[in-house]
Amino acid sequence: MRATLRWAHADLRTHRGEALFLVLATTGVITALLLASALFGYAANPWQRVFAQTNGAHVWIHARGDADPADLERLRDLDEPEG
Repeated sequence: MRATLRWAHADLRTHRGEALFLVLATTGVITALLLASALFGYAANPWQRVFAQTNGAHVWIHARGDADPADLERLRDLDEPEG
């Protein structure tokens, strides 16, 4: 192990330009992968931001014009859950 590290260190000292390019290329690849994973996580679930902003799911009831108004009044009077 020690010999391998000495060999790698000597090689990097000898080829400074190539070593710099290797570090820059590795940094670029890692940055691109981190950015891609962050953007994929955001794009994979577009409703997550809306869900978080509205504090959870909500129910919308669309009634037709011929619905019984008494039924709609009973729905309107329901208590909201605490939370």
